[in-house]
Amino acid sequence: MCGIAGVYKFYSKDVDEADLNKMIVIQNHRGPDDSKTWIHSENKIGFGHNRLRIIDLSQAASQPMTYQGLYTITYNGELYNYKPLKEKLQQKGYQFNSQSDTEVLLAMYAEFGIDCLQHLDGMFAFAIWDEKKQRLFCARDRFGEKPFHYYYSAPQGNFVFASEIKTLFASGLVPKEFNYRMVYHFLANEMVENPFNFEETFYDNISRLEAAHYLIIDGTGRLQKGKYWELKNETNHSISEKDAVEKFQELFLDSVRTRLQADVPFGTSLSGGLDSSSILCAARQHYKGDLKAFSARFKDAKLDEGKYIEAVVKHAQVKSIQTTPDENTFLDSVEKILYYQEEPFSSASIVAQWEVMKLAANNDVKVLIDGQGSDEYLAGYTHFHFTYLKELFINNRTTFYEEVRNQRENINPNFSLGLQFYFQTIFPASFDKLQSFKNTAFGSEKDKFLHYDFFRQYQEKQNPFNNFLTLKEATNYFTTQYGLHKLLRFADRSSMAHSIEVRLPFLNHNLVEFTHSLPADLLIKNGWSKYVLRKSMEPYLPQEITWRKDKLGFQAPQLDWLKSPTIQPIMHEATQWMKTHHILNKKYKKEYSWLILIMYLFLRK
Repeated sequence: MCGIAGVYKFYSKDVDEADLNKMIVIQNHRGPDDSKTWIHSENKIGFGHNRLRIIDLSQAASQPMTYQGLYTITYNGELYNYKPLKEKLQQKGYQFNSQSDTEVLLAMYAEFGIDCLQHLDGMFAFAIWDEKKQRLFCARDRFGEKPFHYYYSAPQGNFVFASEIKTLFASGLVPKEFNYRMVYHFLANEMVENPFNFEETFYDNISRLEAAHYLIIDGTGRLQKGKYWELKNETNHSISEKDAVEKFQELFLDSVRTRLQADVPFGTSLSGGLDSSSILCAARQHYKGDLKAFSARFKDAKLDEGKYIEAVVKHAQVKSIQTTPDENTFLDSVEKILYYQEEPFSSASIVAQWEVMKLAANNDVKVLIDGQGSDEYLAGYTHFHFTYLKELFINNRTTFYEEVRNQRENINPNFSLGLQFYFQTIFPASFDKLQSFKNTAFGSEKDKFLHYDFFRQYQEKQNPFNNFLTLKEATNYFTTQYGLHKLLRFADRSSMAHSIEVRLPFLNHNLVEFTHSLPADLLIKNGWSKYVLRKSMEPYLPQEITWRKDKLGFQAPQLDWLKSPTIQPIMHEATQWMKTHHILNKKYKKEYSWLILIMYLFLRK
């Protein structure tokens, strides 16, 4: 786990080592164990690397690394299947000088070229200079766990890339200009990504390589991009519930097992929810040594998950280490969090995540197993229930009424469906047209607190929110396009700010592909979300966790924090500044305070 950086000057051939050193200094937190640079003999390309030693702690695994004198890499990530890949390569005659996954990745590229990506199980962002083909090859993992930002200017002949955006600015080659279209999406729609262009960032001319994509730049500076993996909407209707539960259990336990490979201490994060509890209890099946679980608690009893945390800790017999962030924690840390996140965030839950990472670092843990990813493809959010009910209403009215009844009896006695549900379901095309018209003519509810000129300049004519009619389409979208990516960004920046590697067992692509192939009624059944996960982990979890109804996560009491006397002066300052800069209207509702405060802190830095 590391930080990567590089400069490719395909016209001038004058890469400066001083520029590379400035870049890796600014992201040293991503890899404080070692920092190095490499420059091609013709000065046309150079790499920088910050190393966090996780596997093979020796100097033999240092980067940038060159293999066979032809391929040089700067790589951030972990390959969880590097050992079996290495064995296959050795059978083909490849030799290795280290025990690292980095060298295996280079050998895989030497053997398969671009197709090496099809064989990798892991999280990664890397750049390889191919001396043989005189090209730069860059790639990012299937789900976007590891970041890859870049600036590409064909007229100037510059391609600059790095793990973090501030690293690009440190090169002296990249201008810093805010992207106000993204500011609009954040304030109007609470989106940290542009739903119409997922490459876009909060800075003009800086792009992110999309998940499951690679790019190639040849000696003329021509940039080509390609997608190497996608999640297919195919359903295995013949599988039984018993077989599905057994296969899911097998894949999930194996994913946890492979993510326990490390030559340094590791622990788990534990919220008390189904996902993190499943990971901890699965890890306990494979790891019999001391295991530490790190959790955030809150003074607000409605948001505190202490009783669930204690139940899992007692069941798995692990050491529990806890933190209790409050409004003073938020005030002390928000500027730091923004510095490392580099882009705004729409929830105070990231403060809890930040404190958990800091807690782990203070306890000498360098690898943390975490639970992101399952909600998106296992239909864990409330909105997935409504999508599933739309699908049932269209295709199977009997099951539709049964599922509505089950929701009321098993989960929420007050569950109901409004007129909008039936309008969306029966007349989807008309609903979409009406939403787009409303968006163009009047804007969203949040648009009304924006300054008129700002709103009119950046409003989108198209409705940014999709109306899905099948559960599979919805889970695919939120897993591979919008939704999961922001959570992965939050986790990566919060962990790496504290020099911690986060591993996510739910994002094994074989597990995701299998789960996505299941019929919808194995994801949501009898009112229960994540049904196949609950059934699979039932033998390993306390019953109060397996069949827990509510869902909180690290949900912080942000509205209470914003009312605090210590935060109110900054809130007033933020409001006035946003009004002066013609972003905010004179009138706004208090529930938008968080968006205003975070955007103010982001724009003024």
